[in-house]
Amino acid sequence: MVPFLRSNVIWMLLSLVISTGLWVFVTFNQDPEVSNSINGVPIQIVGAPKNLVVQSETQTVSVMLSAPSDVWPQLRTDTLKATIDASKVTPGLQEVPVKLTSSDPRARVESVDPARVFLQVQPLESKQVPVNAKLTGTVAFGYESGPAKTTPTEVTVSGPQSSVDQVTAVQVAVSLDGLTAPIDRTYQPVAVNSAGNPVDKVTIDPDGVLVEVPIDQKIEYKTLPVEPTIVGNVALGYQEVGVTVDPQTVTLVGDPTTLQGMSTVPTQPISVTNATGDLSVNADLALPKTVALARSQTILVTVLISTINGSKTILVSPQVVNAAPTVAYAINPGAVSVTLTGPIPVLSRLQPNDLTVTVDAGGAVTGTERAKVQVVSPPLLTVTGVQPDTVTLSTR
Repeated sequence: MVPFLRSNVIWMLLSLVISTGLWVFVTFNQDPEVSNSINGVPIQIVGAPKNLVVQSETQTVSVMLSAPSDVWPQLRTDTLKATIDASKVTPGLQEVPVKLTSSDPRARVESVDPARVFLQVQPLESKQVPVNAKLTGTVAFGYESGPAKTTPTEVTVSGPQSSVDQVTAVQVAVSLDGLTAPIDRTYQPVAVNSAGNPVDKVTIDPDGVLVEVPIDQKIEYKTLPVEPTIVGNVALGYQEVGVTVDPQTVTLVGDPTTLQGMSTVPTQPISVTNATGDLSVNADLALPKTVALARSQTILVTVLISTINGSKTILVSPQVVNAAPTVAYAINPGAVSVTLTGPIPVLSRLQPNDLTVTVDAGGAVTGTERAKVQVVSPPLLTVTGVQPDTVTLSTR
């Protein structure tokens, strides 16, 4: 057996070489290897000491890979992993290599660009800074905002020493534009320097700040009816029969609490003392100090006044009319009672001689007869009775 192997070893090796070459040739022709690049593979920093902040000046790398053509459809940035070992770094700027691995063993890394990156290493620093609420804009008309309250009033900022040293406060921007209700919500704070400019590369704990801003309504509008305030007494025999207002309602503006307690708008007192006719007045409103008319306007109040009707009985002696010449007449009874109704002021001034009370003799010269009493009253008065309404008329 050994002599056989010795005499044929060359042929055996040649066969192995030929078969291997044939396999490579067939494999390459059926699934050739392709080289290509994948860009934007993110760099991950691993192993950084907890007391240091390690930051890479380069965030991604480009990778040149070789792989069979059927593998390339599965190759993406998330199938590649670019890492930097920061376990041995020290504070300062230093250059370190990038290590790249593929989740698919059929992909071969040919090159990484850049192959080395610079790391900025700084001590990790933390400090407490105040929280400031920056209010912008204006609440709705008639409303007023109060001071802002933040919870918490201080937060912890952490990060590279060079960044943390710049931070003087954290700020939350709160817009008041058009608001009518109080603010009670959480905002994300931003670290700022003494000039109010944002500072990056720091973290804030907690990362949410509750901001409360009271917003109260200071001015309110309300439309109410006008209520005239009438004082005094009209003249004797007259009465107030109505009041008109133009306009009937007005719009007020002012303190909401005061307006809520108002149901009408009174005028300043309007006197009708001894009035004997309709009275029109440009009235002023009796307004509380904390409210006013929304716009200037004239309030016209008209008090309607009329007479009071009554009755009066007056004793009057009738006069003979159509008497015959040279004939003397006698009337029995010599006076009659006349009852009239009408405005009391007119009745109160009525005298017997204001009435025309007559008996028609019809030119009679002799004899006695019953005659109807005729009464003519002054204007505005009405005769409602005559007693007696007939008298005895006789000649003498």
